Amino acid sequence: MDAPLQPRTYTLKEAVTILHRSGGAEEANRITRHIRHWTFLDLLIPEGDKHTGTGRAREYRVEEIYRAAALLELAKWRVPVTVLADTFRQFTADFEKEWMLAVDGKKDIYVTMTWSDGLTVWNIAAGKPELFMLKDPAAESGLGGPASAIVINLTSVLRGLRF
Repeated sequence: MDAPLQPRTYTLKEAVTILHRSGGAEEANRITRHIRHWTFLDLLIPEGDKHTGTGRAREYRVEEIYRAAALLELAKWRVPVTVLADTFRQFTADFEKEWMLAVDGKKDIYVTMTWSDGLTVWNIAAGKPELFMLKDPAAESGLGGPASAIVINLTSVLRGLRF
C-alpha cells in the first residue's frame, strides 16, 4: 500500500517567488526579511523547525503562504507588527471557511481590522466590507489617540499569488 501523500510545502525562496509581484530583487529581499521576521514572531509557522540551521531551508505549507500574502498587504499599509502579533493567527484560524472562499476566488472576501492601544478586532465579510469603529478607551482618559482601521480585499490579495 502506498504511503499517504504529504501536503506540498515550499521553501522560503519558493514562497518569495510566489509572493512577489514585480520580479525585482529589492522586493524579493524585502519579502524574505518580512517572512523571516514573521516566522520568528510565530505569525507564520514553518513545517519542522523554526530555526533550521545552515544549509537547511524552512518549508511552508500553502496556508502559511496565504497568511504571508495577507501580512504583506497589511505591512504595505504600515499596520504595526505589534498589533498583529497577538491576534493574527487566531483570526485566521477562526475564519478558515471565509479564507477558503477568498482562495477560491469566486466571491470578494473583505477583512476589516480595527485597533487601538491594547485592543484589536478582526472581521471578515463576503460581498462588501463591514467597517466598524472602536472607541479607544485610552482616548477618553487622555492617554491615547483614536482607533485605526484598515479594510483589505482578501480575494484580490490572494488572486495575485503565482503558484
